[in-house]
Amino acid sequence: MNMPFTMHTCILTNGSEKRIEGNTFKLEIEGYHLYVLNNLQTVQKTEKSQPAGKAKVTEITWRENKTQITYELVDLHNVN
Repeated sequence: MNMPFTMHTCILTNGSEKRIEGNTFKLEIEGYHLYVLNNLQTVQKTEKSQPAGKAKVTEITWRENKTQITYELVDLHNVN
């Protein structure tokens, strides 16, 4: 069985993140993706947008060809 995956150093939300509480968010992405846990990563809405802030990925779940990450926003560059 083949399981391709993509490694990321930036969190691209495309506006589909869901706030859990406070500064903690959940994001579900099609396919299998790998993020570094507990390390600061840039957060962007799209590939071409300016960085919105920095976050720490705290949890990754792979299921049914989807990746779900939970991350904590620790530095916000802009409120918009």
